[in-house]
Amino acid sequence: MAWMVVPNLDEARDQLNKRFPKRDKRSDGSIGDTSHQDSPSSHNPDRTGRPEYRDGDDLDEVRARDFDADLRDPGGVTMEHVVQLWVKLARSNDLWWVRYIIYNGRIWHRRHGFATHTYTGSNQHTSHCHVNSDFTQAADTVRGTNWRLDQLGDPGPVEPAPGPAVSFPLPSGYYFGPRSGGDRSVSGYYRRRFNGKLDRQWLAMWTKQLTRRGWPAGKGKRYLRKNGHDGLYGPEHRELITAFQADQGLSRDGLLGRNTWDAAYRNPIR
Repeated sequence: MAWMVVPNLDEARDQLNKRFPKRDKRSDGSIGDTSHQDSPSSHNPDRTGRPEYRDGDDLDEVRARDFDADLRDPGGVTMEHVVQLWVKLARSNDLWWVRYIIYNGRIWHRRHGFATHTYTGSNQHTSHCHVNSDFTQAADTVRGTNWRLDQLGDPGPVEPAPGPAVSFPLPSGYYFGPRSGGDRSVSGYYRRRFNGKLDRQWLAMWTKQLTRRGWPAGKGKRYLRKNGHDGLYGPEHRELITAFQADQGLSRDGLLGRNTWDAAYRNPIR
């Protein structure tokens, strides 16, 4: 029995090819390579391989496609623009056939309402975007899907970070981190002063800057849900910092050093 990719993902490929005729395709893929074949993956056919999900019909279906990140678009549209468009459409259920998307160290999954999460797999999907079709017969069989690439247009100007910029307040080599991390790890628990403010005031200032950038952080929100902007570094701060680092393409260590601090105040909002 010959395997097949579910039609909606072939339509995504065809629409990308039409919108970006010069795009690189070297990192495109559907059927899994050896590394995928050894463990459950939606790149594996669901009857003759080790799939992430196996249904009961007679079709040997592959429910994932990878799309090379290099679109080579003369107008400046990037894969990041495509991914953010698809995530927005998935959140509004306009791409109801999508289960999850992975790109550049982040994953957006239906089970989490397509919120941005750090991807913890070994392949960070920096050279390509992974799109997974949902595990339903409707998603397996739908045809005539519209991936809305016409909405991309010219990416236009980016929104600058909310100002004014605040310089990183700690000495060189120091960072905001757990209280068990030694002298250079500033946790907010020991009332240390830097540049005229307590350590916890600086950390709270930075997390509030993320809320000005549109991040759902604070009591009852997606991040800092329990303790809010208390400036005391803990697991909630680590989760927020790691997610922001992933969003900005930074090293994801969950520690708030100079580069991560500056990104919140200086990098434009995408």
